[in-house]
Amino acid sequence: MRRLKRIKRPKTSRAGAGIKDFIVSKATTVVVVFVFLIFAAILFKAFLHESGYFKLRAVDVKASFLDARAASSISNRILNTYRSRNIFSVNLKHIAQYIQNSYGDVRDVAVRMSLPDKLIVSLKLRRPVALVKSGKYYPVDEDGVVLPVGSRVNALDDLPIINGLDIRTVNARHTNRNLKLALKLLEEIRLTRSLSSLGVTAINVYDPRNMSFNLKNGVEIRVGEEKFRERLDLLSKALRDPRLAMDNITYIDVRFKDIIVGPK
Repeated sequence: MRRLKRIKRPKTSRAGAGIKDFIVSKATTVVVVFVFLIFAAILFKAFLHESGYFKLRAVDVKASFLDARAASSISNRILNTYRSRNIFSVNLKHIAQYIQNSYGDVRDVAVRMSLPDKLIVSLKLRRPVALVKSGKYYPVDEDGVVLPVGSRVNALDDLPIINGLDIRTVNARHTNRNLKLALKLLEEIRLTRSLSSLGVTAINVYDPRNMSFNLKNGVEIRVGEEKFRERLDLLSKALRDPRLAMDNITYIDVRFKDIIVGPK
């Protein structure tokens, strides 16, 4: 009978065994470090949320043109609700939304933490650019938003007055349109240097087609409801004419190609 040949199995090299041990060692190290980091993160989080070092103790309100009394009122309201609460558990978005809804003249709000125990509230306020005369005077900003009557701003008396609107129907289409027309005209006047220096006391929108504004010297400028830039440029050129005696003029109409000057 034929004898079966023995098949020799290759011996595992020492180099292969060394690589395997190295991989196992590194993997073990990674796992240990990972577990350590998780454990450290849990401890750190517990420290942040449980330590008395991070309890809310102060609120700093920052905004241009905001008087100290109003800033103190906002600060006290927040502190009365969240005082001594862990600062990381305070809902910053909720505070910002609360302020936005509570104060009609606030445009934007940003609330952030200032570690270890303070909140910083940054406000951008809506500033009145005109007063709408409707029984009494209502301040409005450049977007046509009606602000609280006691809006925090200095020198309200220097703002131009918009006549011909019923502020109670500001949401009505025609009223909203006329208010935006008046504000657009006011903005164009401010962009025209020769006119901004003269000053505007009133804008009249009883009839938009015959919309006009009054300069501080009493002269009425009839400008209509369109082509504000073109018509104001025409007015600027006319005002530079040395023959034009403003003291003897009642109105200037720039709605036509040739301006019309109404004498006193």
